[in-house]
Amino acid sequence: ELESGQGGGRWAQWNAFRRYVSRTRPQVVVSFLSYFSVLTAVHAAATGARVVFNQQTPMTAFLSDGDYPWRRGWRRGVFNAATTLGYAAADRIITTSQGVADDLVDAFSVRRGSISVIPNPVDLDAVRAAAAEDIPPEHAAKWAKPVIVAAGRLAEAKNYPLLIDAMKLLRERVDARLFILGTGEQEASIRARIAERGLEDAVILCGFQKNPWKYIARADLFALSSHYEGFGNVLIEAMANGVPVVATASAGTRDIVRHNVDGLLVETHGAVTFADALATVLSNHATRQRMSEEARRGAERFALPKVSQVYDDTFAGVFA
Repeated sequence: ELESGQGGGRWAQWNAFRRYVSRTRPQVVVSFLSYFSVLTAVHAAATGARVVFNQQTPMTAFLSDGDYPWRRGWRRGVFNAATTLGYAAADRIITTSQGVADDLVDAFSVRRGSISVIPNPVDLDAVRAAAAEDIPPEHAAKWAKPVIVAAGRLAEAKNYPLLIDAMKLLRERVDARLFILGTGEQEASIRARIAERGLEDAVILCGFQKNPWKYIARADLFALSSHYEGFGNVLIEAMANGVPVVATASAGTRDIVRHNVDGLLVETHGAVTFADALATVLSNHATRQRMSEEARRGAERFALPKVSQVYDDTFAGVFA
């Protein structure tokens, strides 16, 4: 029935979902996207189902992202008003980090009591098992330690120009290589920046990788240079394999990385400070080893069974 709404426009999709809720009569509907469409469709179905929003990204950061049109003109005002009204009508709001929750409270007047902070779960055993696979020969041939790995869509939000500029500075002190996993609309400009910085032999774009963990697990360091993150599963996946992380500080990364314990958080999003953090970890074997051991332990906080239990308890509380 849901498939019947595909290709028919927003109204057809909304109506197909409303009919689906009427027929299946779920007790709880969790929305990860299209929050307001889901909310109105469930209410229109009139089955008494509870609606839970799962917010993965700081809303104000999303609105400032150049990839999205809602940040400009009248659309911004409409979005702000719809967010304030829609979130007030939800039965529960789950955010992936405390920073995302604070953003909703401060910017959109969402009641703090209606929010539960629950991190994304990670199947640590599956990640570690997948990491045992060999990397392709063409990349293995270029794998000269120390190695940094980064992974994520080649888009504005991930701020790869910062990482590339930091690599230029880092290589004045440490002969490191960087492997970037992912594809996206900024690939051409990223390749141009790599060439401009004279880093063609030091920065390798690996494209999309179905199994990124085989790269991450072999790295000496994982780097994340995003403008913002609502959470950052990939940080946990690196930590699960004992790889220290260096990440720009934002709403989500602060809830994952314990600064100077299992990695470093860079508060100032600049090439110099990011390069300094990379060098701090890569230049000191004892520091790197200590962080590696702490990273494995820290990742256990986000293990699938633990987080699943928190979700169960939260859903039960919706009916209290």
